Amino acid sequence: MQSKPLFELRDVSYTYQALKSPPFTALRNVSLSINHGEFVAIIGASGSGKSTLMHLLGLMSDPSTGNLAVAGARVSDLNPDAKSERRNKTIGFLFQQFFLLPQMTVLENVLLPSEYCRNEMPAEQRQERALKLIEQFGLSDQKNKRPSQLSGGQRQRVALCRALLMDPDVLMCDEPTGALDSDTAEEVLNTLVDLNKQGRTIVVITHDQEVAQRAKRIIRIADGRIVADENSSDTHQRRDDESLGHIKSGNLNHREKRNVFHRASANVARYAKHLFLPTLQSLVTHRLRTALTMTGLMLGVASVFIMLTLTGRVNKVFKEFFETQGSRKAFVSFDWRQAERTGAPQWRGLHAIQDLPKLNEQISKFGRIDAALDAGGCNIVSARGHFQGTLTGINSLLETEENGLRVSAGRMPMPNEFTGSPPLRVALLGSDAASKLFPSTTGSDSILGETIVIRGCTFEGILKIVGVLASQDSLFDRDINSSIYLPSTTLLAGGVSPYNRRVVTVPKADVSPTWFAQYVVNKLKIMTSDRFPFRYFAAEQELEKFNLMMGILTGLTLVIGGLCTLIGGIGVMNIMLVNVHERIQEIGIRKAVGARERDIRGQFLLESIGLCLMSGILGILIGIGVSAAALHIAKSALPKVISLTFGLDIVALIAALTVSLGAGLVFGTWPARRAAELEIVDALRQE
Repeated sequence: MQSKPLFELRDVSYTYQALKSPPFTALRNVSLSINHGEFVAIIGASGSGKSTLMHLLGLMSDPSTGNLAVAGARVSDLNPDAKSERRNKTIGFLFQQFFLLPQMTVLENVLLPSEYCRNEMPAEQRQERALKLIEQFGLSDQKNKRPSQLSGGQRQRVALCRALLMDPDVLMCDEPTGALDSDTAEEVLNTLVDLNKQGRTIVVITHDQEVAQRAKRIIRIADGRIVADENSSDTHQRRDDESLGHIKSGNLNHREKRNVFHRASANVARYAKHLFLPTLQSLVTHRLRTALTMTGLMLGVASVFIMLTLTGRVNKVFKEFFETQGSRKAFVSFDWRQAERTGAPQWRGLHAIQDLPKLNEQISKFGRIDAALDAGGCNIVSARGHFQGTLTGINSLLETEENGLRVSAGRMPMPNEFTGSPPLRVALLGSDAASKLFPSTTGSDSILGETIVIRGCTFEGILKIVGVLASQDSLFDRDINSSIYLPSTTLLAGGVSPYNRRVVTVPKADVSPTWFAQYVVNKLKIMTSDRFPFRYFAAEQELEKFNLMMGILTGLTLVIGGLCTLIGGIGVMNIMLVNVHERIQEIGIRKAVGARERDIRGQFLLESIGLCLMSGILGILIGIGVSAAALHIAKSALPKVISLTFGLDIVALIAALTVSLGAGLVFGTWPARRAAELEIVDALRQE
């Protein structure tokens, strides 16, 4: 039973359609068959249509009319991916111009078709087959050289090795000796004859009669029509098992169990080298163009990283600072300004012993109220100095912790010193108060046990110093370091009024300070029959204002960063379009050896992403430097309690990399799509 022809054409025509030019019909109603194992020469003058016929046979173009079948499959029924696979596995191309990629070595050029092999041929097996072909054609010493370092004959042999790598059924040769000297041309023709003797189908496109005489069948074409079809021999030798066919059966169909991770890592490395290398070389060659293109994107990514880092760090630090300053507290007081405007009576205040405990009992579910007792304008005298200051009452050790009071020397008041009867007269000195009362003192420990005398205010008497407080910064109390602190019970026993026109609210952990302050105000209105106006101040409100300000600043900066990213992205798209234009022939070569549209699209999209990620990484490095410097400068101008140190913000890092990746995807899609849509024949014609 006779097998189906390898190629079968029935009434095939091909018409070139060009913009602003009339259509041109290169082939007219061509019908022919080419069987497996034939050596066919298609001969004709320039413009006769022979190259167009090779493009159709090589599945690089589709007929305008008529039917073309390859190995029994109608080309019209094959999708682009199926055509690419057949070019990769079934058809090898040997071009007059060699079409070797200049940035690759001999070995890498030979291996190029295997980059698009959709079977599971391991990388080691591909390498082994390529090396055997290179050795067979006498190129072992040249395998690590670039095409520019080879002679014409050597480049043609490299192209032949590439064409044979996937052991195709047919070898398409377009003027294979046109660019060679006579000796090298003879060598190439002898090789083609040997390959045909081994059973491989050879199709040679030529205008040279001497080249055509080597074929067993000569098809003459003129003006797009076949004018002669001559057989010089009807005997076709079969494939020799000891020849290149043995390489196919011994290597190409071999299966090995490979480690999945090893194979994946090898693929990643191969893609990184062979796909991104051309763009990297182009970028290095055009340094100024690359630098200008990357600048906009670097600035955009850097601004995004800087603002997210700074705002994130500052927000975190200020939140911690507010917490150390009693940010969960709020102050509720009689609103005397509103009372004057409305004619409301003056409020005497809450009695620290009679009213506060009752009110605390009512609100204990949500928090507590502390008395805010103080005696201002007091003359405070020690054995070594004096100054006019304020006595501030503290209600418990818990309150000292909430206010951020820490002793640098001595101790806090003991529990019995808060509740004793009569209360013990002990005091804590703020750091500034200690330096004023005891100037030229070598250490705070020497002050402990000393006494101070209070005169000229509602509280008078002698206080014993049990501790000196560490200096601290406060946004809410400028006198925090110059005050004298003593138990509130001591102040009450010393004559300070028990009525509080201002109280401190302390909510529980899960209760909003602002809500709790408003809740206390409502309770006071009910308690006083709504006769007095009250107001409150919550540190939480100041933190919210700060966060709002930082949010607005961040938003504005991110908008600027977004504009820089947009400009940079447009630059990336422009350079990628230029890159596609400069590498049109490379795209045609890759498609000719089996690259699918999505392979080309993925390659250029990967290059765009790589370029943007490089810009993003540089932008992140710039952002790290600027952020660290800004935080170092800001630290000297902020309160000492704030530990404003640089730390790598993971959110900012992820955001910056995401922006870079997104720019690569968005602005690389169009150039990648344009590259993938290039026609093979048109791309190969580009110089």
